[in-house]
Amino acid sequence: MRIIISLIFLIFSFGKLYSQTDTIKDNIFNMSLEELSKLKISSVSKKSENLLKTPQTVIVITKEQMKRRGYTDLEQLFHDLPGFDISRGNGTQYSQIYQRGYRTKNTEKTVLMIDGVEENDLWSNSVWLSRQYPLSNIERVEIIYGPAATIYGANAFLGVINIVTKTADQITGDKKHFGINSQFGYGSYKTQYADISIAANSNHFSLILSGRIYNSEEQDLSNYSDWDYNLEPYDINYYKEILGTDNNDIAQTAMELDNQAYYYSDELNGTKPEYSNQTKDYLFYGKLKIDNFTLGFESFKRNEGYGAWYRDDFEVGPKFGASWVPENTFFYTKYDKKFSDKLSLTSFTNFKIHQLTGDCEELYYKGYFNKEYNLTDIADTSSENDILLTTDSIQKPYWEHSWWNTYSQQLRSELRMVYNPLENFNFITGIEFRVSHIQGAYLFGYTEKPEETAIPEESEGGNHFSGRDLGLFMQAGYSPFKNLDFVLGGRVDNNKIRLSGGYGTVFNPKAAVVFSPSNLIFKIIYSEAFMDAGYWTKYGTTPGRLLNNPNLKPEKVKNLELSMSWKVNDYIFTDLALYNSYYSGAVGTVDVTFINEEGKHVQTTQHQAIGNINIQGLQSNLYLNYANYSAYLNYTFTNPYNVTDTKIRIGDIASHHINFGINALFFNKLNINMRANWVGERPTGIVTTIKNNPLDKIEPYFLLNSAVSYKIYKGISVQILINNLLDKEYFDPGVRSANGIYYASRLPQNRRNFMLILNFDL
Repeated sequence: MRIIISLIFLIFSFGKLYSQTDTIKDNIFNMSLEELSKLKISSVSKKSENLLKTPQTVIVITKEQMKRRGYTDLEQLFHDLPGFDISRGNGTQYSQIYQRGYRTKNTEKTVLMIDGVEENDLWSNSVWLSRQYPLSNIERVEIIYGPAATIYGANAFLGVINIVTKTADQITGDKKHFGINSQFGYGSYKTQYADISIAANSNHFSLILSGRIYNSEEQDLSNYSDWDYNLEPYDINYYKEILGTDNNDIAQTAMELDNQAYYYSDELNGTKPEYSNQTKDYLFYGKLKIDNFTLGFESFKRNEGYGAWYRDDFEVGPKFGASWVPENTFFYTKYDKKFSDKLSLTSFTNFKIHQLTGDCEELYYKGYFNKEYNLTDIADTSSENDILLTTDSIQKPYWEHSWWNTYSQQLRSELRMVYNPLENFNFITGIEFRVSHIQGAYLFGYTEKPEETAIPEESEGGNHFSGRDLGLFMQAGYSPFKNLDFVLGGRVDNNKIRLSGGYGTVFNPKAAVVFSPSNLIFKIIYSEAFMDAGYWTKYGTTPGRLLNNPNLKPEKVKNLELSMSWKVNDYIFTDLALYNSYYSGAVGTVDVTFINEEGKHVQTTQHQAIGNINIQGLQSNLYLNYANYSAYLNYTFTNPYNVTDTKIRIGDIASHHINFGINALFFNKLNINMRANWVGERPTGIVTTIKNNPLDKIEPYFLLNSAVSYKIYKGISVQILINNLLDKEYFDPGVRSANGIYYASRLPQNRRNFMLILNFDL
């Protein structure tokens, strides 16, 4: 720690001696009071409003911040923000983002948007947040904390993240008709990517085309016992224990069968299994604007292995063809018309196709050592001494090769109006209509191209569900005095699935008071929201979850928030937000028994409403800016509990987070950025909601990341990144149930790694 403090002191001392007259503008809170008072965002209320006076807690990350900090992908920025717990597993989902202490199976309760188009998967509601998003086309990222259902409807449960892309003139620059923003990177784990945005504009026309290709072999985890693909620790005594027998011959036979099938299986072409994890992601984005009309599209495909999600007991990686491949595409049209300073109209329509392609493959081991088979599969248990079954009767272990597919689509249209009849009164109102055709259960089989070869699960009415959603919202603002604003809003949503399904009608209100004397801003915000369980949650089944639950009701939340912001002077800005969120009808996985078609009692799992959750928290920020230096410090306190019957701590969520960063510019060419993350202890195990995790806690950790940039000529610069500068071994929590059996109990994170980046903004 002394070394770090000394290094920070040297950076600031050296920068003060050689600083130039140009100051850093990498943070919106470095703006003057006059500039800050004019800054507008539109993600909170779908209308332009002052950032500091929005009826919500909001943080904005600018393109300058992302560039100076050396972010190479969108996911990295959440590690430096307050209010987020992260579990990066490099697996089916690259990273799980838990906002404000609510741990979920997937990143499903926060809405991610690109220019107002929701990215969440239609079937699972998951966010495929990985390395596919091009940073060269991002102007800023607006992060909204707390429920936002009164504007966005279902599933804006914990918050909203809106990625605002650049306009053409932000790429081309002043008095230019053509421009390029690009970034190329190469680094550890044979990581390489190209990120390019091209723009052209004229008086009435503009066009942007953007894309990214990202490839990496990822960190090798074969030095960890959970991913070394070694059966030596599983000796005969282990087999006797898991099979529940004292018979050496039975245990020896099971061990030999496992060793033969695990190491020399036909499914692996006789090759010994080993750790592998590979990423091949891409995204293309385009936006054509002609006067008030905009036409846009996006298409991405992320092809990634299972990483640390699954242990070597169960899965292999992409070297043997196993990977998870979501593919999402959308098209949108937008028409903005400002009739006067008082009235404007927006029509926004998008069409989405979301799918898990037939390239989704799993190679899953079914054997004795991982308890997929038991004693009755190898021995006659009717005998007192347990005798071996005949050779033909013994269940032979093997690698099960399966292919998976889903396909869903949706048309969504919104018409909204902003009206400001008086100087101190305004309101926004809109109507939204959605028609959807969404899959129920996975389509999977044991041959390639499951779209054509797999037999769908039997379901009354078929495996796709037609849905219709209608939403009507309104929000009004009234200012009886110059520094006092009242906001009142509400939204009615109605959902129908097929003829008689769906959640029916739900109303969510919102009320806020914003008081802004001098350089202080105080907010009191009350809001409600609801989370409609995704189709995967309601209708989907897997070999480990044999029962669906089509009658699941929406979860609900009531949130009360108090906040204070203070622009101390042109060098210092600080804010503080306290909140209490009460969630009812929270959905989780429970163990159940049912009678199958053969009349047998079967043990499985099912998604059910398991109770209520109460989360209290605090998040604060401090921003400093002087000459060529800037710094930030944020702190998060989270107190999350399941409060249904008894008070149980929510597992895998840290009570305390601290993030710190500094930036210094020298000679107007050399930029040095350092960021630190401290994440406190995350309790887990029997005393928490993650009761099946064999660990009592995930240890706290401290990380230091650095980025050094040098401007070579005008828009050309080079950057060297060193992440995890101190080479700290640390872990994130496991995903989903994190039970230490099927899902890993903890996930090893990247050790010290490097990246060289070239930026061309021409």
